[in-house]
Amino acid sequence: MKHTESQLSHHLKNEAHIRYPDFDAMWDQIQRNEERCPELHLSTGQGKGSRHLRWKKTTLIGTAAVVLMATPVYAAVHYNWFDLMDHRSGIQSAMQNGLGQKLNQSVTVKGVTLTLDTAFSDDNRTVILYTLKPGSYKGDDVRISSIGLRESGKVIEGRYYHVLDQTDGEYKGYFETDWTPSGNEANVEFTVGGIQVLAPAEEKITLDLSQQQSQLFDINKDGLDKLAVSVFHEQDHKVMLSTALTFSQSEVREYAYPSLKIYDQKGQVLEEVAPSISGKPGAHGEYISEQFYNLEKLKQQASSYVLAYSKEEGRMNQPLDISIRLDKTEMLSGTSKRMLNIPLEPESDNVMVKEAIITPTQIRVILADHQPYRELLYLKYTLDVKGTQLEGGIWPSENDKGETELRFEVSPGLNISPDTPITLHAHHKVNYFEGEWEPITLSAISDKPQVVDSKLGGFIVHWTYYRKDGDLYVERYSDDARFGGINQTFMLERGERSYGMPAKTQFAGDGNNQGIDRYEKYTSDMAVVYPYMYSTEDPEREVTVPLLEEK
Repeated sequence: MKHTESQLSHHLKNEAHIRYPDFDAMWDQIQRNEERCPELHLSTGQGKGSRHLRWKKTTLIGTAAVVLMATPVYAAVHYNWFDLMDHRSGIQSAMQNGLGQKLNQSVTVKGVTLTLDTAFSDDNRTVILYTLKPGSYKGDDVRISSIGLRESGKVIEGRYYHVLDQTDGEYKGYFETDWTPSGNEANVEFTVGGIQVLAPAEEKITLDLSQQQSQLFDINKDGLDKLAVSVFHEQDHKVMLSTALTFSQSEVREYAYPSLKIYDQKGQVLEEVAPSISGKPGAHGEYISEQFYNLEKLKQQASSYVLAYSKEEGRMNQPLDISIRLDKTEMLSGTSKRMLNIPLEPESDNVMVKEAIITPTQIRVILADHQPYRELLYLKYTLDVKGTQLEGGIWPSENDKGETELRFEVSPGLNISPDTPITLHAHHKVNYFEGEWEPITLSAISDKPQVVDSKLGGFIVHWTYYRKDGDLYVERYSDDARFGGINQTFMLERGERSYGMPAKTQFAGDGNNQGIDRYEKYTSDMAVVYPYMYSTEDPEREVTVPLLEEK
């Protein structure tokens, strides 16, 4: 079950919304420390703006991705393809309508068999259903280190998701990529390489919730090195357990999926009270996770703490390749584009609803912002199509044009023609404010937490600060739910900004505006910190945009 959740979070892009700090400043700080964060997957020569976006996307969807929402539990029952596509309703719709290109091609290497069942290719994406039989390789999960299409020698990457069908011991899954053939057809090669069989493992640790300082544990097995656990107290009797894991074998970080697991006296796993975050890159290469629990429940029921992770049981490196000819002809009959160029908000043309691409499986709405890399001002987007409400996900664009895609899965049974009325609804507005704000003076810094209040944008902000492990921690929050939070703080050192490293990931729209920054090796007994940016929230705010083609 843990591994099914890991697959969902690690292999699929996630549409949650994070308030991002100044990642460029953080990157500069990391570079000054001459440390490398492998998760960033940065390309050289792309410029500062691209670097910012790349970090942002990797935080969301990288190999060691951040888990941003609780994933449902999937029972180990016989899966058919319709069950598998539960969170891809557009493909379900295509299957119901008899669309899709039957492939029925297989290849076997060293007893491992890959079978391609069906392909769906339209103007928005290509999805291929596959079955993987691991043969003699036995384990709890199978990870694929490289999967994609190859056209004329060029590798086309994408995402995959699969589940174990315990009836016959094979994995049913799908591969999805934004790439589609430039014409109606294309000869490609589907390739899978680096198949790893994983099994769950646990290492018991002795955690003291009352300990103010970080607690360090030597794991020293299966490529894991040291685990540091820090306890942070929050409002409403919540506690955040922040873990930082280092590795003695760097490649293990790509598949270990480590997390804390807490058992009660009956051997049952205690549930978290908020979505966990996994795989944030630390300044020194750590794998950082954040998990949230009810403090009283932990004190009363927690019996044992373990570090849960995946370890490799077997590996088959030889690739499995299948040549296929993709044909999207039958999908084009339900495909149309609408050139829009409509302001998202009537009173402002900063964000334009540029165009909509409609296919039988998915609707994509392109938003263009005059200020590249700015966060979208609304958190939730829905489409009204003939009375059917489609929930949208936000996907940052790869280009530097300030574009963002809203993607909506088409519901089964919903047929859309070029003249079908479609209305975009944007909900829950967040306003972001940058400027020169009054600094906050933190005096008599010690290991004991101290509190000072300030005013920002008409809101009372409570600041808690203390020294921990030789570092200065600066927390802040407001009792007013309309205050979205301060994304990051900085100090001035000889006229230059020195940014705190966020010790807690902040989410827009989750009702929690607390943020925590850490300043490494801070020895002075006083500090002056400045807010970098803050936000306010208006959950009731909504705008409506009919997607009528530009005349």
